[in-house]
Amino acid sequence: MMESVDRKKIYINSKQYGMLKESEWNFHFGKEHNGKAYYSDNKYQMANRETGHFGSGTYFSTYRDIKDIDNYGEFSRNQNPNFIEIKDHLYRVDFGLYKNLYRVRSKKQGDVLYTMMADLNHMYYKITNMGTFNPKTASYDNSVLYQRIKSNADGLGLICPSYYELTRMAQRHKGSKSFSTLFMEYNGYNGVNVSGIDGYDNTKHGSVIYDLSKVNGDMEEVSPKNLFSGFKNSSYNDTVVQGFPDDANIEALKGEYVGWVYKLNQMPLTKAMRVLKNYMESGNLLDCFNIEKLNPELIKRYLRLIFAKNPKSYWGDSLIDNNIVNGRSSRYFAQLIDNYNAYYWVNYISKSNRSSMLIALLENFSRELDWDLTTEEENAKKEQYLNKLMSYMQRDLTPWEKEFIDEDYYYDGN
Repeated sequence: MMESVDRKKIYINSKQYGMLKESEWNFHFGKEHNGKAYYSDNKYQMANRETGHFGSGTYFSTYRDIKDIDNYGEFSRNQNPNFIEIKDHLYRVDFGLYKNLYRVRSKKQGDVLYTMMADLNHMYYKITNMGTFNPKTASYDNSVLYQRIKSNADGLGLICPSYYELTRMAQRHKGSKSFSTLFMEYNGYNGVNVSGIDGYDNTKHGSVIYDLSKVNGDMEEVSPKNLFSGFKNSSYNDTVVQGFPDDANIEALKGEYVGWVYKLNQMPLTKAMRVLKNYMESGNLLDCFNIEKLNPELIKRYLRLIFAKNPKSYWGDSLIDNNIVNGRSSRYFAQLIDNYNAYYWVNYISKSNRSSMLIALLENFSRELDWDLTTEEENAKKEQYLNKLMSYMQRDLTPWEKEFIDEDYYYDGN
């Protein structure tokens, strides 16, 4: 297991956040509790719900909405480091004793932290089957999740391992505590304190202490470096920090179609392709007009990328059907295929039987033939072009394609 980061060596000026009172009572309602570490919200319970992502442990709230909750603090006022049962199924702890919790100071900071920790758990579930790692069934397609995790960790001032290291941590992780718990412990924390924060200091989320017996570790508070997540409103579980004034990778990942499209040709090829992949992961494609603006190498790679993703998504339908796409006829896409010899596209299987890249290419070729050709010359050229396309074909023709070739493609002189 990777060693945790020593947060005692990280110093910041926390005065800018207006320190809240740290000696504050927090309460846990529930059935009999034995104080066991990682007692609730383990990785098995969180797999199919959205709460508990702050980590596996004992959850608390200040219960500010209960008028007489402060009175419960009068019971057994002492410095007992462990939580105390002060009424039936009502436990109290003084959070002032726990200086090893990650302190959230704003709703926005809570949104970024929650999104990051939920993404960590989702990445873990893709790599392992409820804690059992099997290299044959594990999903390593986690680039999008990692980018979100890394961006939010950087913004929060947390340490995020490399993609490889984080993947290995998931593969090795045993036990019932969640992967988000492991990540925060790697950063040196024993839980998350959201006392007084709207949207989080409640029974749905709440503060969490992973191990109630750990009260040592008087850690310096780490302030966020950047919480900017764009100018659009984000939901609490989908808030991703991006660099200011712009971060092409994150903007594309969020489906924001902005200035980055005009900067792609100036980026290194690998970075430009990362942006395009992120935009595709957001559920979007560049239209033909903007594809044509890319440099030739980017166009070649982007055409291949779209095709590779299409068997599951059918995004290509919007490019090869006979409708108008963003003000330009979709036949322009067929021209791109021709211009860049991307003839593997004839193997694209449309969601609609009538849509076919093969037909689109044949129609384009017919339109561009010289008018002064004889019928025999025209048909000879058409046959030559069809044979070229068929040499790339790795599937059977559809009924619509057969009908088009037999009845509409060749010129009969009438």
